[in-house]
Amino acid sequence: MVATDFAIGMLRQASAKCRKFDNIKFRRADITNIRCRDNRFDKVVAGNVIHLLPDPAKALAEMERVVKPGGKIIIPTYINMSKKSAGLAVKFIEFLGADFKEQFDLETYKDFFRKMGYNDVKYHVVQGRMPCAIAVITKKPNVR
Repeated sequence: MVATDFAIGMLRQASAKCRKFDNIKFRRADITNIRCRDNRFDKVVAGNVIHLLPDPAKALAEMERVVKPGGKIIIPTYINMSKKSAGLAVKFIEFLGADFKEQFDLETYKDFFRKMGYNDVKYHVVQGRMPCAIAVITKKPNVR
């Protein structure tokens, strides 16, 4: 398993929490310019980052490039289920330093992927204080 983040501090935290596992490599990476060969991974997960990116299309293209045909691109993102709870939670998270480029409810999350050209996406919602929508894209097999 290769775990990446752009922030060194996040990598340090993850490494410390996972120190008992010997099958994880931690690397600093830019999701819009992933340095590895095409079709390398069975699954690629981009957790709670897509809404922070100035160019999410570039990130999606990179994830699709590095996942194998038939592999999964998994993108969990917190969503707003109501205006009131969303406003308070977002303000708090922004206070902590997050710079939201996009905010989603379930329908706008689905629209986001449709606009990017992904029409065959499976969605799952995990309920909680701040619900999370998980988009799962299966990379089409190469056709010859």
